[in-house]
Amino acid sequence: MKIEMTVDIKKLIDLKQFKVLKELISEQSVPYIVEILEELEAEEKIVVFRLLPKDIAAVVFTELEIDDQKKLLALFKEEKLKEIIINMEPDDRVEIFEELPANVVKNLLNYLSPQERDQTLILLNYPQDSAGRIMTPDFFDLKEDLTVSEALKNIRTYGNEKETIYTLFIINHNRKLEGVIELKDLIFADDDKLIKDIMNKEFVYVKAYENEEEVAKIMKDYDLLALPVTDSEKRLIGIITIDDIVDIIEDSVTEDIQKMAGMGVTDTSYLHTSTWKLIKSRVIWLIMLLLLESTAAFIIDGYSHVLQKVTILAAFIPTINAMGGNAGSQMSAIIIRSIALGELEFKDMKRVFFKELLIGSIMGVILSIVMGFRAFVNTQNPMIILSLSISLIIVVIVSNLLGAILPFIAKKLKLDPALISGPLISTLMDVISMTVYFSVALSLLKDFI
Repeated sequence: MKIEMTVDIKKLIDLKQFKVLKELISEQSVPYIVEILEELEAEEKIVVFRLLPKDIAAVVFTELEIDDQKKLLALFKEEKLKEIIINMEPDDRVEIFEELPANVVKNLLNYLSPQERDQTLILLNYPQDSAGRIMTPDFFDLKEDLTVSEALKNIRTYGNEKETIYTLFIINHNRKLEGVIELKDLIFADDDKLIKDIMNKEFVYVKAYENEEEVAKIMKDYDLLALPVTDSEKRLIGIITIDDIVDIIEDSVTEDIQKMAGMGVTDTSYLHTSTWKLIKSRVIWLIMLLLLESTAAFIIDGYSHVLQKVTILAAFIPTINAMGGNAGSQMSAIIIRSIALGELEFKDMKRVFFKELLIGSIMGVILSIVMGFRAFVNTQNPMIILSLSISLIIVVIVSNLLGAILPFIAKKLKLDPALISGPLISTLMDVISMTVYFSVALSLLKDFI
C-alpha cells in the first residue's frame, strides 16, 4: 500500500498534477504522510510540503528524522520556512533548534514574534535533559476565584488555541499553582461553584530543573496526561504532555538497549545514521572487549600442561564460558530493569546478594547434574565429570552474583547500570570461568597430570 502510494505521488509530481496530489495527501494521516516522505527525494518532499496545510506541515516536519529536517530547512523557500517554524509547538521548535548550528537558529528566531522568540529562548536556556527543556508554555490555566460558568466560557473562547484542555491548572493572582481539575469534573459541576472549592488541592508537579527521566517516571506512576512545571517559587511556567513523555521513554529504552549491547549511543534511526558513526559507536567497545577477552588466552596458556594430559577438558571450555556469560547477562538484565523502574535501590543490594546466592546455588546444582549426564557421553572418568560439575556450580554462582551486584555499584558511582551488561558481563565471566575451570580441574585431576 505504502509503495503504491509513493509511486503514485512520484508520478503525479513528474506530471505536475499538483491539484490531484493535494487531494490525495489531504486524505492521509500525519503518521502515514511521514512514512511516505521517507521514501521520497528531498526535492519531492518539498513539493509535498508546499501542498500540505500549514498546521499539518508543521506537525509532519516535527516527526521527521533530524537529518531530513536539516536538509529541508536548507531547501525551503523563506515563506514556507517561516510558515512551518511559526506553526510548530514551542517544545517541538526547541527540540529542532538544539540540533541546528547557532547561526541557523539565529536566523530562524527572526521569523518568530517577540513573544514566541522569548518563549523559545527561555526553553533553550534550561539544561538539555530537564523538564524546562521539554515543557510547553502553551497551556490553559484558570484563576481560582472564577465560577464554573466563567471558567467554561474561557475554555470555549481560548481553549482551542492551547495544546491540551483535558487537565486544567488553577493559579492564584501571583501565578502560584494552587490546584488542578479535570475538564469532565468541571463540566458536571454547578455553574455558580467557585473553582477553588472544587479543584483538587492534592496534585503532583515538578520544577523546571527536574531530570526528564524522573518526570517520565512521575507521569507513569500517577497515570497523568499532563504534568505542571513550576519555577522555584511554585509559579506555573509550563506543562509537559504525555506525547513528549512517550518520546523520552522511547529514547531512554533505545539508549539502554544500545548500552546493554555494548555499543555507543546513537540518537537517530539505523538508516539515518552514517556508516562511520555506526562503526565508531561499536568498534571502541569491541576493541575493549577484545583486549579483555584475550586475557582468557593467557589463562588457558598457563594451564596448557593440564590440557596436554587431559585433552577432553578442552571440549567443555565453550560450554563453561557460555553458561557463565548467559547466567550473568540474564541476571544483569533483571537488575538493570528493576533499578530503572525504581523497584531496587542501593540499600537493597545486600538482600539481592543473598537471594541470588541461593538462586545461583540451586541453578548451579541443576545445571551441574545436566552437565554430568552430558559429559558422560564424552568421558566415563568420574573425576573429570566431577570437576566439570563443580566448576559449573561455582561459575553459575559467581556470574549470578556479578550480574546482580555490578549494576548497583555502577549506579552508586553515578554510571549508567546498562553499561554493566551483556557483552561486558560475558567477557568478564569468560576470564573468571577459565580461572575457576582449570583451578578445579588441577585440584581434582592432579593424579592424572
